[in-house]
Amino acid sequence: VVQRFNDSQTEFWVEEIAVPGQNLDMKFFMALAGGDFPDVLNQDDQIIGQWAQRGALTPLDQLMPAEEYARLNDWLSPPAQKIGTYDGRLYALCNGLDIRLMFYRRDILAGRNVPTTIEEFNAITRQPSDDPTRIVYLPDDRRLWAWGIAFGGRFYDPDTGKITANDPAIVRALEWMVSYSQLHGLEKIRAFRSTNRETGSQSMLLEGSHGVMMDGQWRIEPLDAAVSDDFDYAVGPLPHPPEGNPNGGWVNGNFFLVPRDCKNPRGAWAFMKFWSGFDGHEAEAAQTAAAGGWIPASPNVVTQPTFQTFLNKHPNFRLFVEQAHSPNQWPTPNIPVQAYFFERINQATEEALALKASPQQALNTATKDIQRRLDALRANTNQPQAK
Repeated sequence: VVQRFNDSQTEFWVEEIAVPGQNLDMKFFMALAGGDFPDVLNQDDQIIGQWAQRGALTPLDQLMPAEEYARLNDWLSPPAQKIGTYDGRLYALCNGLDIRLMFYRRDILAGRNVPTTIEEFNAITRQPSDDPTRIVYLPDDRRLWAWGIAFGGRFYDPDTGKITANDPAIVRALEWMVSYSQLHGLEKIRAFRSTNRETGSQSMLLEGSHGVMMDGQWRIEPLDAAVSDDFDYAVGPLPHPPEGNPNGGWVNGNFFLVPRDCKNPRGAWAFMKFWSGFDGHEAEAAQTAAAGGWIPASPNVVTQPTFQTFLNKHPNFRLFVEQAHSPNQWPTPNIPVQAYFFERINQATEEALALKASPQQALNTATKDIQRRLDALRANTNQPQAK
């Protein structure tokens, strides 16, 4: 993409620098302090809220006229807007979205339609197994972010500034996840995971270790290549209870950030538009998305012939694209303790799945911990406290 941008015009030249992900937060702020930092970063970590709050980022409305900024907001899909927005302003421009859906082996479905309700899902997945190497489905500790939303919950209330990770709907989601630990037993689950430690999610579905899994759109192309007389699969949205959110789940993605006081903000913005597809670059973005197997951040890119050809070749990818533009897809809330929020919820989920705490206890404790850290940060920066 960098080479294509450089070849497309003569005003700017982009030099790509790969930076290992370890300690990226520390590396970035050291570069800022030293005055030697990039004009644009491509990121996917849970850092927008905290970097924006610390004044490290340029709000995107400072890169363009008001009319162009309004067009950008209209152009982005709802989840792409949510990912990039902190305190009512866009600080990040998505260039690709990641969605998680359910993958099903066709032999597990046994002629049934893909489930859309929790009851239908339970009928397929809540099957005791006598084979220690096979369990139809197991939730993992990173997925409460998705299931909590599918069950109708929200992890944060922006109107009050309160963490709501112990929302009754999220508690019900975690109780449902924990029921799989209770069904199979911790000893059997440990043995199963030990046996499959070196096997990736994709291979576990192919080999039949799992009959159902939650995963992202990056699995589509390799699974399509593996379809044979012995293996086929289907994808479906996250099933939900009657009070839940249809087409709901957790969304994240890759996004561009512009550090404050960068040397070439005009060049950064030109490159961001070229990659994402905004402002007449949709055809270029469609080529990029199709080559990488990425979900575009705007429906205007999806409709481009190049991307439609890709979808026709990989029809199961189409549902990911449709879900990526659902208003019920939510990212980790963009608050100043975003990374801690993300990891602390995963930790609470792990505790509950290991039967070390009840779902209510685990989420109550996590909610208090996150709120305490958020309030302390707000107190130190004179931001409003939770109401």
